[in-house]
Parts: sequence; structure tokens; C-alpha cells
Amino acid sequence: MSETKYCINCGKEIPVDATFCPFCGATQGKATSAKAQSTSAPEQNNEPNQPEHVNMWIALKLGMRQTFTWSQRITRPQYWWLYLDLVLITLILTIVFGFKVYSYPAFILDPFHVNALQTVLLLVYSALMSWISVMQFTASARRLHDSNRSAHYLWFSLIPLVGPILIIVFLCQRSKAAGERFDRSTSQPKHWTHKWWTWCLLVLFTLAYAALVNVTARENAIDSALTTTSKSATTSSDDSYSDSDSEEASDSDSEDSESDSDSDSDSITIGDDDIDIADQQAYTASFTDSSWAGSTFKIDKVTVYKTDGTYTSGSGSDKQDFNGIVKVHMSIHAGRDISAYPTQAKLSTNDGQQVDADADSDDFDGDLNSGTDSDGNLYFILPKLSSVKNITSVRLKWDASYDTDDYDDDNDFKTFDATLNLN
Repeated sequence: MSETKYCINCGKEIPVDATFCPFCGATQGKATSAKAQSTSAPEQNNEPNQPEHVNMWIALKLGMRQTFTWSQRITRPQYWWLYLDLVLITLILTIVFGFKVYSYPAFILDPFHVNALQTVLLLVYSALMSWISVMQFTASARRLHDSNRSAHYLWFSLIPLVGPILIIVFLCQRSKAAGERFDRSTSQPKHWTHKWWTWCLLVLFTLAYAALVNVTARENAIDSALTTTSKSATTSSDDSYSDSDSEEASDSDSEDSESDSDSDSDSITIGDDDIDIADQQAYTASFTDSSWAGSTFKIDKVTVYKTDGTYTSGSGSDKQDFNGIVKVHMSIHAGRDISAYPTQAKLSTNDGQQVDADADSDDFDGDLNSGTDSDGNLYFILPKLSSVKNITSVRLKWDASYDTDDYDDDNDFKTFDATLNLN
């Protein structure tokens, strides 16, 4: 049986005297038999530069030194100790930085806003995570080399479910002598920290990672705001009814339609927020509209509040300061199955302000069955209010509709328009 050796490029078994590989065409070096390759001196152990004892610290130093080393090998113990190191470091970074940077975006483009401290934390976190990712990726390539596999096997990770499992199996394989074909190093290799292109790659990876984290943080902030709003809408109805009852009791003692400031309550609750009130004025309204779908919409009370100081609502690009609140009490009687949306109403004031109903308004609208009654409070946040007496009239507009199969029915949709004089 003729002796053979392994191709220094593709690792295939070829005749020992071959000067080039019949499979890949690569020129071969000095003839060495496969038996000699597989039974080399004990000190080589078919493995690349393995120290007598491998631990977490030694593996981490090797990984840091070879962050951008591609065409070398790393033994199985070295790789998995390094993997454990990187998992623990990632966990620590997530605890120290991750929860903070993922909670709120560091910068917003529209409108442009930058949080300096959040940006610094984001860049530090992204730089470290990018370095760890590169270290892990190149180490995986070297581990595949050590088992005589090309780094192109990493493409298997793109296959759903099966791909990652195959990669893990490959990474767990023993070292193979034929993997020496990947040991291509210069006589005096320059450390990666002394190469300009490695730093350029790290900067690009850091910026890309930071952008991805910032987008995720913005989505998390929006989801958190929506969740808070949903929970607040569930509880605000009871609080609003209680506040409404106390004000109506005060109105019943007044002979005038205009009520004086209520001294019994110096705060109101909207959603989860208690807002201190410096002054308030309640007005009796008499708006009634029964002209559509046999249904009746009534507004019987409007209250104007001046907050004790400036408050902030919303988050991110929707964040705004306010010092005034208008509360409108509305009741609905459905004469047929209808869909009404007063909580999406727009309110305009005599001093030129126009605002949408606050998300923490009572949840009393939507789809209403025929014959049902519903009522609740609508809250409108005013950015500017110097005195409750400055608001002398308000105008509300909201939509309602019903389903019909009659194509000639032009009355299935209606926009209500109510102007209320506060006097």
C-alpha cells in the first residue's frame, strides 16, 4: 500500500510524492506521509500551542490576543474555557449597562434629541459587546480549523433550528493533524492593536451595534408607555367617577350655575399620577344631541384645573409640559348598535389651544349595543394656562358610526361638533 499525506490546503489524502493536490490544485511542500502526520512527536499532540494547563484566565488572554486572528487554530479546551469567559462577561455587562441602555433611547432623530449620559453608556456597552462578538466569532473559526474544517461551516448557523446544533457538534470535535493546513502566520505577526484596519472594523461594529440597541430601546420605551397607558385606563374610571361625584355634590349646594373653586380637593388622579391643583372652576353644561341614529350624547359638566406647578406628560418625542387640565363629563345612550369615540376627541379653547383627549381618559366609548347607557370623563391636557378664568369656551369634535348594508344610507357616519360656553 503506497504512503499518503494530507493536502496542506484542502486536507484531502493524496500520494506522498505528489507535488500538487489533484483535488484543489494547491502546490505541496516537503513530502510527509499521513502516518508521520498522524503520529507526530508527543509534544505536538496534534494540537496548536496548547499549554500544559488551560484555565479561564489563560483562555481569555489567548482570545484577547487573537481577536482578529483567523488563519490559526485553537484547541477544544481553550475554546470552551474562552466561551465560558465571554458568557460571564456578557452577563456582567448586561447587568451593569444593558438594563439601562435598553430602557430608553440615547438619541432620537425626529425631533432630534441626545441624552449625553445615555449615549456614553450606549457607546461603551456597544464597543465591549462588539469586541466580545468578534472574539467569539474568530475563535469559532479557529476551533473549526483545529478539527480540519473550513470557517465556511459557520454558514450552517443560518439554517433554522438544525444549523446551530450542527455548529455545536463541529465545535466539540477533537483536534485533527490535517488542521495544520490552516496554520499560516508570518514570522513576526503584528498585534491586532497595532493595525489600523482592526480599529476601523471595531468602530463600525460599535456604531452598528449601538444603532440596533438604540432602535430596540426606543421600541421598548414605546411599549412601556402603551402598557402603562392600558393599565391606567383600567383603573382611572373608578377614580374619575369618585372625583366627579364629589364635585357634583359640591355643585348641588350652589344656586348659581357657576361653581366657586372647590377647596375640599387639592389634587386629582389621572391614570397613575396624582396632580396637585392650585385652582379649579366647575361649570354646568347643557349640550344634548339626539339627531343621529336614535342615540343621545350629553355633556353636563366641564371643569377647568390650574395645576400647582408644571407637570410633564408622555415620553420621548411626545413628551410635553403642561399646567392646565380640562375635564369634560359625557354620557351616551345608544339607540342602536353604534361605535362612538369621544376618547379620541379634539378640544380647542378660546385662547387658541387645540389638544387631543388624554390616553388616561375614562374607557366608556367604543362599540355600544342598542339600549345601553355609558358615561365617563374626558381629560384634555393644556400646555399653557395662567388662570382658570381665561378659559371661557371650549369646542369638542368626535366621531361615531354604525354598520349598515344599505348603500343609500349616508347617515352611517357622523362627526359631532359641540361648542360650550363656560359661564
